[in-house]
Amino acid sequence: MTLIYLGAGLLVLAQTLGIYALVTRKADFIFAITMAVILVAAVVLGGYGVYHRLH
Repeated sequence: MTLIYLGAGLLVLAQTLGIYALVTRKADFIFAITMAVILVAAVVLGGYGVYHRLH
């Protein structure tokens, strides 16, 4: 269950980073790559946690 919460926390972090980048007009390639990495990590951790929760 901890991995699911960690994945959800990473999703919130990615959204907060995206909002910050848009508000400060710093939405560039580095922010896009960082957000993509955080989103992929969130999906992998959440999926791994759900898989182990069900099996």
